[in-house]
Order: sequence, then structure tokens, then C-alpha cells
Amino acid sequence: MSILTNIILVSTIAIVFTIILVIMYYRLKKTKTDNNLINDAENENNNDEIDELKSEIKRQNYILNDYRKKIGTKNKTEIRFTEEQINKAQKLGVKNVSDILNEKESFEIEKQKFKINNKKLWEQSIAIHKEKERIDKLRIEIEARHKEITDSIKYAKRIQTALLPSEKLIEENLNDYFILWKPRDIVSGDFYWLKQVDNKTILTAADCTGHGVPGAFMSMLGISFLNELVNNMEKLKASQILDMMRELVKTSLDQSGKKNESKDGMDMALCIIDHENNKMQFSGANNPLYIIRNNELIEIKATKNPIGIYLKEKPFENYDVELQKEDVLYIFSDGYVDQMGGKKGRKFMKRNFKELLLKMHSKNIEMKTAGEILDKTILDWMGTEHEQIDDILIIGVRIN
Repeated sequence: MSILTNIILVSTIAIVFTIILVIMYYRLKKTKTDNNLINDAENENNNDEIDELKSEIKRQNYILNDYRKKIGTKNKTEIRFTEEQINKAQKLGVKNVSDILNEKESFEIEKQKFKINNKKLWEQSIAIHKEKERIDKLRIEIEARHKEITDSIKYAKRIQTALLPSEKLIEENLNDYFILWKPRDIVSGDFYWLKQVDNKTILTAADCTGHGVPGAFMSMLGISFLNELVNNMEKLKASQILDMMRELVKTSLDQSGKKNESKDGMDMALCIIDHENNKMQFSGANNPLYIIRNNELIEIKATKNPIGIYLKEKPFENYDVELQKEDVLYIFSDGYVDQMGGKKGRKFMKRNFKELLLKMHSKNIEMKTAGEILDKTILDWMGTEHEQIDDILIIGVRIN
């Protein structure tokens, strides 16, 4: 009985073990099948995503080509991705391919704009370079012409200076004197003239219309007329010299009083000093005579007429003056008193000029020193902010 029981027990165990094995086999098979189904599903999903991505790329390429046609670009290269690149992009987590396309297209557009702007800048640079070359060429030509003109004017100054009285002639006739002559330009419209006839000295300070080259031409005309008149006069008279000068200027410049004709001429102060008798004749065309005597200033007024055409023309007046020892005579143009300067940018004015003369001669200074003071005063008045506006001429003579 025990043997039979053992056989039955062994058989039962074998059957149960077999059943367990069968069950395990079917479960394992079912698991493998499920895994295959899952993988197949995942592959189908991936293929769907790839197809969608390809469709999106194709759609973006179509939009890109259409946009390029609209903006007229010549670059027809399409942006394409291979299937391998798409899978790689998906593994990296890149989901929106349109962003890549837009960034690429923006870059291409900016690159094109940069090329266009760079070309424009280059063209502008070339144009600026050519203009600079043209300006440099003109500057060289202008500088050459300016030098040529300046050299000509400097030569004209030599001629004008040669026509003025020599220093030797002045010192022979005037012991204590100064002449402050400051042309605004290289040549001057102001001039001084001196001539000795018998024992008399004719001294003139004249201010011609204008300054620079036009004034210099008039000054040479005036010097020429004075030489001609004085050499041919039998009896010297100051007012007669001015009257005859006026006629010569009007004739030379063809002045008859017509409308719009030239009104050029000159203002003048003319003295004839008689050294033997201590007498002097004076006549002025707009410019007066100042005499400093015993710390007082005596003004001998001029006739309010120029030497030239004038609407209310009248004969020039002649003054006879008894001279005293240590009298100081001043004749001048209007350039000094009309000079702009000072803190308020105003004219120096006659009042200040008279006060300066009285202040200087209250100290009994030499005439050379007086000229230096006058020069320094007007330079200080002008300062650095004001330029000389007219020719300046002042003649000072002490009677010994």
C-alpha cells in the first residue's frame, strides 16, 4: 500500500509541475506578444510624427519660396532636412521646425540688408573721397591765387611807401614830431604828404574814400595832384590848394553830380607852416586841426565839404594862425576816433581822443612818446575781440 501511495504521490506532483510549466510558458508568450504590440504601436506613432514633420517642412518650404518670389530675392535654395536630421531633432526635443525656418529666413534677410547697406556706404565713401580731392584741388588753387594777389599788393605797398615823404625830409622840416600810420590792410587809403617851398612847410593828412587797394589808388592820385599844384603855384594858400584839388578829382573821376555816379574823393587837413614868422595857414576838408596850448585844446574846424563831388558845394575856408613856442599841432583821419572797442564795443569817439591828448601833454612828454601812447591806447581799446575797421593816421608836431 505504501508503494502504491508513493507512486500516486509522485504522479500527482509531476502532473502539477507540468501544469505549472505550461501556465508559465503561455504567460511568457503572452508577455512577448504584448511587447511586440506595444513596439508596433510606438513605431506607428513615430512614423505618424515623422510624416507630420515632413508635411510641415514641405509646407514651410512652399511658404518660403512664395515669400522669396514676393521680395524678388534671387536665392532659390530651399531649406530641407533629411529623415535622419528630423529623427535627431526629435530626439533632442526640437518640436517646432517652423521656428528654425523663420530664424534662418530672418538671418538671410538681415544678411541681404547688410550687403545692400555696405554697398551704399562704400559708394558714399567713394563719393566723399572724390569730393575731398576736388576741394583740396580748389584749396590749392585758391591759396596760389591768394599768394599771387598778396604779393602784388605787397609790391603796391612798396610803390605807395616810396611816394610818401622820406624820413630824412620830414626830420629836416619838423624837429619834434611823430606819424602814426596804421593801414587796415597792406596798403592804405590814408596818406600824408610834406613839401618844403622856400622857408615854408606844407603838411597834409588825407583820408581817401575806402581802404585797401581802392583807397591806395585814390591816395596816389591825391599825392600826384598835390605835387602838380604846389609846383605850379606862385603864391601858396591852403584853401586854394583844396579848391583846386577838388576840381582835379571831379575831372579825373568824371563827376558831374548825376545820379548813381561815383562819389569818391577824400577828406584832408592841410597846414602851411611859416617858420620865419611863426605863422600858419590851415584849411580842412571835413578834417579839423587841434592845437594843444597851455594845457588847453583849441579846435580849428574844417569846411564840411569833401574833396570831390558834393551836393552843397562851397569854397574851402582859409585860417591864419599865430603860432607860439611849444604849441603842439594835430591833424588826423577819422580812423582812430571811429575804431570799435572797449567793454561795450563802441567807437573811441572824439571826446576821448581830446581827453587823451590833454592828459598826455600835461606831462610835457616828447612827441615820439606821445605817438607810442596813442598806438598802445588804441590797441588796448580794440583788445582781442575787435579788428581794425579803417586806416588810421595821426600826425603830431611840436613848434620849437
